[in-house]
Amino acid sequence: MNRLFILSTTLLLLCGPAHAEPSGRDIMLKVDAVDTSRDTRLVSTMIIERGNQKLVRRMENWTKQYGEDLKDERTLVRFVEPADVYGTAYLTWSYDDPAREDDMWVFLPAESLVRRISGGGKKGSFMRSDLANEDIEDRGVDDDTHRLLGSETLNGAECFVIKSVPRPELKKDTNYSKRVQYIHKDVYLPVRVEYYDKRGKLLKTATHGGFEQICGIWTITKSLFETPSRKTRTLFQRSEIVYDQGLDETLFLQSNLKR
Repeated sequence: MNRLFILSTTLLLLCGPAHAEPSGRDIMLKVDAVDTSRDTRLVSTMIIERGNQKLVRRMENWTKQYGEDLKDERTLVRFVEPADVYGTAYLTWSYDDPAREDDMWVFLPAESLVRRISGGGKKGSFMRSDLANEDIEDRGVDDDTHRLLGSETLNGAECFVIKSVPRPELKKDTNYSKRVQYIHKDVYLPVRVEYYDKRGKLLKTATHGGFEQICGIWTITKSLFETPSRKTRTLFQRSEIVYDQGLDETLFLQSNLKR
């Protein structure tokens, strides 16, 4: 899952002097650096509301950090309920280097076929939810330029307000012209993210909550994505979260998608 969802309590040691105003990039580097775990396992439930229709999906998720500085990430998402999506699986290899395109594959049991998702395909909907395929990738800090717009109180929390704009060479493969992120000043968790389309209009929002400390790591256990123009919403609930199990690297191979 996205590394913005988790935070180590050691982050407070990274904060600069109270009088020094950090840059937008400084803040996002702290957000990115707080996840000290090497791997994560969790169960998630995705509740999609589209008019009078409600779709419930249950998934198992595994994530492992790679590279010398553990900045690269691989994630496997496998759907286990309901029966019509059972066995569907997504595998992403995310790279911290902005010059390197992230890899993504999906396994569709009905076709017994592994397909690569690349370029514009990442703009497509993730399993009919309010998320796009690109939203389940781990986005590197330097995939965007970040500007500190100021501070704002949101849901009782003092937040930094950051405008994040994709680097020019990455703009063609994203739905978004910018994201405005509200980062909690005390714990450096994203409280709210606003996603704007290519015309600069608000496309959707994400509201994060249910903060819990698990194995010394602050974790967001609930996220609500809403698309006002479509009157749709998707609730993510995360449970059974375990860090640093020593997950085997073979779990994150393409050959494992069909298992």
